Amino acid sequence: MYGVSGAQQQGFQVLRGSTFSISCSIQPQYPGGSFLLSSSTHNYTQPAVNHSAHFLFPAAEPAHQGNYSCVYHLLVRSHSFSSESRPLSVTVSDPTPLILRAVVVLLLIPLLILMLAIVLYICFKAIRGQCRQEDMELEEDNLAAMPLQATRRQRRQEDMELEEDNLAVMPRQVTRV
Repeated sequence: MYGVSGAQQQGFQVLRGSTFSISCSIQPQYPGGSFLLSSSTHNYTQPAVNHSAHFLFPAAEPAHQGNYSCVYHLLVRSHSFSSESRPLSVTVSDPTPLILRAVVVLLLIPLLILMLAIVLYICFKAIRGQCRQEDMELEEDNLAAMPLQATRRQRRQEDMELEEDNLAVMPRQVTRV
């Protein structure tokens, strides 16, 4: 959190277990003083060093969630001065949903690739099977046509033989001139 001067602060989100810090600072007028970082559940105090203080949270927990304000206190010649910042909202979120989403995405990508490969394989087999079916039907048609062609040839051969026999049997007519 920068600036006890009153710059509007927006909230931020931290993952549970992660490290975060809140920094408080003020425009220098007098040396010294201290900063109080307060929330509805906690109060932390640190001396002002170079007109700022850094409050470190080594492992974010749900208890750290809330609105924080920096309050600068300074005592000058028995006069007390203080200045408070606008609140900063801190939200601590559980990393499990994020990890779960990452795992789901990492599992879904190979699964989708596998499903695509299976669909392509099935389509390829279906197209190939359809071509084979057409080839088999064509072959069956050819085989069915072969006896018909053989029968026609055989009939022609028989007709030719009959004609030859008829010609041989027929008496020759002699024409006299």
